[in-house]
Amino acid sequence: MEKFILHAGRALARLRSGIDYFLQEKVQSSATHLILFILSIFIVFILSFSLIFGFQTITDNYLIFLFLFIIMLVILIWLAIFYESNKHLETGRHNFQVRDFKKSRLRFELINLDLNSEKEFKKLLHGFKVKHKINFTMGNKSGDSANHRILFVLFDELLLGGIQDLTGERKRRFFQLLMESFLMNNEPLKENTLKTSFSTWKNEQEKVNSRNQRKLIRQMLGKE
Repeated sequence: MEKFILHAGRALARLRSGIDYFLQEKVQSSATHLILFILSIFIVFILSFSLIFGFQTITDNYLIFLFLFIIMLVILIWLAIFYESNKHLETGRHNFQVRDFKKSRLRFELINLDLNSEKEFKKLLHGFKVKHKINFTMGNKSGDSANHRILFVLFDELLLGGIQDLTGERKRRFFQLLMESFLMNNEPLKENTLKTSFSTWKNEQEKVNSRNQRKLIRQMLGKE
């Protein structure tokens, strides 16, 4: 009995592995394959129904079965279109959760954003990626590093959980978001510069200048 169960278990495992491969690599490889697979199951069901109840049942009610077939086809095509739209929607979103703010209390003039940059920044607040990079000029009197640090404070206040504890892949994605979303005085952001400025910024949180920057950002966000 144990040998039978052992061999039967192995055979079932091979069968399940083959089915999983077929479903994942063949059926789910495209929406068209998935639709055809489901329609094939429907046809097999109809044929099985005719074997049990007689082919005459199918011919007598062919309009009903044809109607069901068309309805199923339309539903499947719509689901495929909806699923595809979700994939495109996800590609337009960033992977960070933004805190809730009263948009009417935001004071974009405090960080020198023009109208177009304001519109793009609001996309970030709603979880979307920007279409046109935001030119961030705040703090240029103190040099580029001040720009980066104010930007870090801004996202430390914006993102749920802040950014000070970001490490590894999560921090790399954050830097990628900044590079895809902002220009610094009309110049593209560089990852190495972000890494250096981020480490310096984290170690200077208690300095007066850092506290003033955070106060400014909190005022901009309507927190103070």
